[in-house]
Amino acid sequence: MYAQQATGERADEAKQVVMQFEKDKVPLLLKGGPDFADYFDRVDADDVVIIHGDGSTVSKATHVANWRSRKRKQIANDQHDHHVYVYDGGNVVIVTYVGITKSEDTNGEVSTSTVRCADTWVKQDGKWLRVVHANTNLKLP
Repeated sequence: MYAQQATGERADEAKQVVMQFEKDKVPLLLKGGPDFADYFDRVDADDVVIIHGDGSTVSKATHVANWRSRKRKQIANDQHDHHVYVYDGGNVVIVTYVGITKSEDTNGEVSTSTVRCADTWVKQDGKWLRVVHANTNLKLP
């Protein structure tokens, strides 16, 4: 048995719904603080797997708390090269993309990173939840 991408109306609807979550994310990310923390509270499963580009992981509670406290701040975020894959009759969606971010730490130091991201979304009890968010640092010439 192997996984096969779903097609048809349900798959198309799933793509549209999940891509709207992805599009809604960027303005909130740039706003940061409680607004972005609320986004994660709303869309992430309680046991979401979050993997940073350096391989470290963080719990949803810690991730949300960091944004709520404004310990994390992004100055710019460009997400592009989106690819969307739908499985399980339209109940599982995987979105991959490249993100270029400019961040400022609490000391005012600015850094830029380029990552390839993968988000896995699952529809449970009629509600879409992100269950995995993984980044891989890209070293560009």
